[in-house]
Amino acid sequence: MNEQEIVDRNVAKVRLFIDAWGAIDPDVAMACLSDDIVYINQPLAPVVGQKDVRKIVEGIMKLSHKVHWELRNVFGRGNTVVTERLDCWDFNGQGWGLKLPCIGMFDLNAAGKICGWRDYFDNRMWFENGGPTLHLD
Repeated sequence: MNEQEIVDRNVAKVRLFIDAWGAIDPDVAMACLSDDIVYINQPLAPVVGQKDVRKIVEGIMKLSHKVHWELRNVFGRGNTVVTERLDCWDFNGQGWGLKLPCIGMFDLNAAGKICGWRDYFDNRMWFENGGPTLHLD
């Protein structure tokens, strides 16, 4: 694959991952991630590996009535994809209680799987608007 084909493949994978959130489908979301995925939800500690990242993804999805990650900008260079998003969350079935501006950075491996996922957002805004606290234990 040439450079543009790699970027196109990687952007498509990230879009598939984002669409899985809208569908509240943890299986599709997790299929986009490598076995050794490292997820960093700034400023929290990294979560490493499919098992623990699945706990986070499934946990948030189970607590969500609806999810929509509105892509404002998405672009890639090499094996990195950057997303500027407005993440909209309905935790109680009463509408978008949280609209969270977010920058997401995704690193993809040679197989086209997301191996690094970093989200940057206002953590206080998340918790003050109903965002759940999840634990791995």
